[in-house]
Amino acid sequence: MTVADVTASARVEALYLYPVKSCAGARVSELRFDADGRIEGDREWIVVDARGELAWLGSHPKLALLQPSLLPDALLLRGGGQQPLRLSREPEGEGEATQALIWHPGERRMLGHAGRDAGALAAQFLRDLTGEELRLVKLEREAMLATAPNPLHAVSTASVGELNAHLATLGLGPVDVRRLRPNLALGGGPDAGMPFIEEHLTQMVWQDGEGAWRRLVHRMPCERCVVPNVDPDTGLAQAGIDTAIAALSAQRWPGQASRFGVYLQPPAGGSLAQGASLTMELDF
Repeated sequence: MTVADVTASARVEALYLYPVKSCAGARVSELRFDADGRIEGDREWIVVDARGELAWLGSHPKLALLQPSLLPDALLLRGGGQQPLRLSREPEGEGEATQALIWHPGERRMLGHAGRDAGALAAQFLRDLTGEELRLVKLEREAMLATAPNPLHAVSTASVGELNAHLATLGLGPVDVRRLRPNLALGGGPDAGMPFIEEHLTQMVWQDGEGAWRRLVHRMPCERCVVPNVDPDTGLAQAGIDTAIAALSAQRWPGQASRFGVYLQPPAGGSLAQGASLTMELDF
């Protein structure tokens, strides 16, 4: 069966931007793509620990309580009932140059990447929120491109529904799509109602607000770790979500790593808006 034999329709159910990696996502009405095929404003900032190593939700679940949002000229931090903190989106020349240590799976070691420290006020905000010695770093452009190889993460609401049905059999409550941390949540009519249909995507095509036809191209499956255990509302880890994901994944992909969702490559330029209709091209 060829790709052209199978198409289905879908709709953009929700869009999320993650200005600070490993922190809360901001629901947005539109994602815009730059000339490198990246989501503008997504995961350009990171949090590092006292050793300068990237902090992630698996080891620092309270980072889920940090709610960053982008303004035209600023990054706004909220969380924990604190007074919001406004930071320049372009700290180059202002913040202290630093090297953030990020794990490189190919070399199996930490590598240093250039960035700018956001300063003492941001560090105090993180300390008050999490109780830990953490610092906020704005990655330089080359570092951001090198450390975020998978630009857009997509899951379908039907897949989340299937996960929730499985969780119910285990006596666990439902989760919402934020646990899976997608940029794009796919919904729609009957065509998009098949759980895990996104795993069969080769590409999706739509017409954006400029009238141009754009496409998202499949790159690879999203392998899952313990991050979905973290409740985005409480910053607490709930055991069992990751194992439920792994059990469902083993039914579909026996002998493979646990997966849920897919990574897609955006176009160079253009935008994707909430409610947009997409044509999915599928390979079963």
